[in-house]
Amino acid sequence: LLFLVVALYHADYLKIPEIYSYQALAWSLLFLFAGFIADVWSWKVMLDHSEFKVSAKYCFAGAGLSIFTKFIPGKVFIILGRAAYIAGKKDYPLSGLTALSLNAQFISLWMGLSIGTIGLFFLDGFHIWKWLIAALWLFLTIVIFTRALHALFEKMIKLVFRKEIHLPQLRLKQIILVAPWFASCWICWTLGYYFLAKGLCATDIPMVTGLIFPLSATLGVMAIIAPGGIGVREGVMAVVLTLAGFDAVTATSIAVASRLWYLSGEGFIFISGWIASQYVKK
Repeated sequence: LLFLVVALYHADYLKIPEIYSYQALAWSLLFLFAGFIADVWSWKVMLDHSEFKVSAKYCFAGAGLSIFTKFIPGKVFIILGRAAYIAGKKDYPLSGLTALSLNAQFISLWMGLSIGTIGLFFLDGFHIWKWLIAALWLFLTIVIFTRALHALFEKMIKLVFRKEIHLPQLRLKQIILVAPWFASCWICWTLGYYFLAKGLCATDIPMVTGLIFPLSATLGVMAIIAPGGIGVREGVMAVVLTLAGFDAVTATSIAVASRLWYLSGEGFIFISGWIASQYVKK
């Protein structure tokens, strides 16, 4: 939380924008919260299709209580946190759960990048971003669907720890089964972002505006150095919003407001995780 407050303060993001439609804002929060629930459920489905099966309360507790660790530079703890929670409560191997959590992160990014790229076609912006997006999409595809890179990770771990550690990888059939849950998460966030932009604009906006969020959010997550993608996500978002026809002032306002909007969703899942952790203790 300290890292979060410092990062937001230095980025000058602690501002409440002018709201034109409270109804649209309410819908945006509803879809935002639904997206976070789908995100946690995606993690549970991943566990269900592996040898680490746990009830939903463990998934909500682990994912919720560790949600703000993404603001610690390096972003390692957001992957490690939910895995470490379950490993500590169920006595499962941390290495296997961490690998599964990393797989879940790759699938989520791949799905978000795939959905977000669709928006570039409608915005005539694909000619600007095509090589970067294509390279990132290809990298994630190789990580998810091939064994070669997965085996490379195992060799690197063996060199560092001098120990043979097997990192579980989902098969293609399992990935197909879990992919709809990751897609539902990004679709909810896409709709939520559309209603957010709608609530902050005095005029009607195209539905395709919502697709800007998964693209910018994915690129923000991939920016390892930036805590929580602060600055990167908003920068990409402002540029793509201008491609959609927004003026620079409105684009910047929506981009900055989206950080506080998304932060409210992170607060929601953190509280949900804390409540779930109380049931775990019982």
